[in-house]
Amino acid sequence: MKTTKICHLAIFLGLLLAAAVVPAQTRRPPAQAVDAELTAALEAEVAGMRVPLPLLKSDMETWIEGDVATVVLRQQFQNPYAQTMHARYIFPLPQNAAVYAMRFETSREVVEAEIRKKEEAEQVFEEAKAEGKQAALLTQHRPNVFTQRIANLPGNDRITVEIRYAHTVPKRDGAYHYHFPMVVGPRYLPAGDQGQNEGEPKPIKMGQWNLPASPPLAAPQQIDPKRVGLTIHLDGGMPIQWVDSPSHVIDVHEPSTSKRLIRFASGRTIDNQDFELRYSLGGPNLTAGVTTWAKNGRGVLSLQIEPPAGKADPDRIQARELIFVLDCSGSMHGVPLDTSKRLMRQALKGLRPDDFFRIVRFSSAADEFSAKPLSANKENIEKGIRYVEGLYGSGGTEMSSGIRVALDPAPVKNALRLVVFLTDGYVGNDMHILRLVRERLGQARLFSLGIGNAVNRYLLEEMARAGRGVARFVRTDETPEQAADDLLRRLNAPFLTDLQIDWGQAPVIEPTPARLPDLFWGQRLRVLASYTRAGSFKVTLHGRLQGKSIQLPLQIELPESAPHSQALDVLWARSLVHDRMLDMQSPEASTEEQDKLQTEITELGLRHKLVTQWTAFVAVAKRKVATAPNATETDVAVAQVKDVSSSAYPQGGSFGAAPEPVEWAALALLLGLAAWFMGRRKARQSS
Repeated sequence: MKTTKICHLAIFLGLLLAAAVVPAQTRRPPAQAVDAELTAALEAEVAGMRVPLPLLKSDMETWIEGDVATVVLRQQFQNPYAQTMHARYIFPLPQNAAVYAMRFETSREVVEAEIRKKEEAEQVFEEAKAEGKQAALLTQHRPNVFTQRIANLPGNDRITVEIRYAHTVPKRDGAYHYHFPMVVGPRYLPAGDQGQNEGEPKPIKMGQWNLPASPPLAAPQQIDPKRVGLTIHLDGGMPIQWVDSPSHVIDVHEPSTSKRLIRFASGRTIDNQDFELRYSLGGPNLTAGVTTWAKNGRGVLSLQIEPPAGKADPDRIQARELIFVLDCSGSMHGVPLDTSKRLMRQALKGLRPDDFFRIVRFSSAADEFSAKPLSANKENIEKGIRYVEGLYGSGGTEMSSGIRVALDPAPVKNALRLVVFLTDGYVGNDMHILRLVRERLGQARLFSLGIGNAVNRYLLEEMARAGRGVARFVRTDETPEQAADDLLRRLNAPFLTDLQIDWGQAPVIEPTPARLPDLFWGQRLRVLASYTRAGSFKVTLHGRLQGKSIQLPLQIELPESAPHSQALDVLWARSLVHDRMLDMQSPEASTEEQDKLQTEITELGLRHKLVTQWTAFVAVAKRKVATAPNATETDVAVAQVKDVSSSAYPQGGSFGAAPEPVEWAALALLLGLAAWFMGRRKARQSS
């Protein structure tokens, strides 16, 4: 009798649970606004249950003039449920993006955003949310990771957020490399090692894999395979020699010899890896060149410098100590680590006989191949290759331990120390890592190789900058041996040091970057500066090449008016912000100096309408749409990065997007039936 009552109770509870989770659209006619192509991408709290809310589409349109890109990114969200919801979307942008405008559009109005101090923008957003007004808030989480929040998205409605930004397109190894990041990879934050600036989101858990602010991870089948569209208008200003993409199949239309129109060959694609475009322009290879934007006598100039080609002087070749530091964490498991191994084999085989080498691996801890640097003879190189072949990926990314093991031992006497990091950069303590590199690097140089399809480019670029080296990125479907050859060629070629610019009588203001880096083979340096009057001026570049002083005189023309390349103005301001952020991160910066720099960064952001660590865009609609006091702000799910192991994500890849409500109902019914069956079986046995 007791067993029968339990069975009846289980069946009743199962049916009750099934009825409670049937979604709103099964109790009413489906809304016409719902797009049938959508799949679960955004979760929200509705009647106490987590249900999916799709992210409709993302569309990127870019105009590239030479090597300056201006981008319009449109993110369209849709609410297929009857209840009003709030949303949050964490997404990547290029690490040097100058975000200078935002607006949102609904079926009722278009609202332009205002730039505010971050605290003020957040307050305005929260007030609008409480009043039932639609609002959007754009903040910076990292220089390459941003957060878009949306308040009061009505049921059966949609909203489109438009973000505008500009950035330069770097030239490396003779080709231009345009990069559009599409997914934020996982981030590991070591326990007890915060390494975060004030205002950055705190991780939910310590010592485990975390995405920034931990948005849910979507299973591949839950992501719209046509989530992202792309259009690029490329204007080289001179004949374009070739265009290709190592990441996606593209369709290239050629309206003229100097212009290209580029789209995905499939029309749209899933956002599980970054998009990359490479192109080469015809014309002479200039050692230095100047472009300008000006209005009413005030303008911005862009001076680009390439080191002169040359071969190393045999009399000046010195012994080198090369330290290879390999990330063997869980996110590198499988294809990424296999790529690192192939690169390492080629790099070790390319060492010079008078070189020394060490191999350091790190994951949850760090250790190394040998107790001391080894001579690069054939026997040691073969041993090193066998050691690398035996490595595997697992555990966390305790990068600081790898840095200490690599840099703390005394360098080889009379040898140039060169450190090469092979990693995806999936850590959350970026600032701590950069401070550690600056503190312990000494006279060594650091080169970073980003291995993967959506790596943390901000960290890798800044590690190389702090280490007076170069960053390079290697996709898992590229040829890593070529990357190794490029690295060795760069290390073997002479590089330009002690670079300075004598501006003479040119009326320039705040040239940036404030500290000019050394230039290696295949690199290009851009210097931006504002100027206050037009004219023709002599400028001289000074530097040292293989210990010898060299100089390059230039005659630059600063026009009264130059309407093209208007993006140079915001790029100059964005570079000034970066200079001040570097000063803030300096170990020598006092609290008073940091406060002063924060004020300067905030003022730059407000004056030039740029999103920074302490400024944000906020837009509020005029009319009220609805109040949702019980609605929960929830996150757009992110796609699992292509070729990254599920072990790199929280709970080993147990995806955060909830099952469809109908699936919950089915599970509840099965639970009730299973309980009934078990009860019947026990009743028979007892009788």
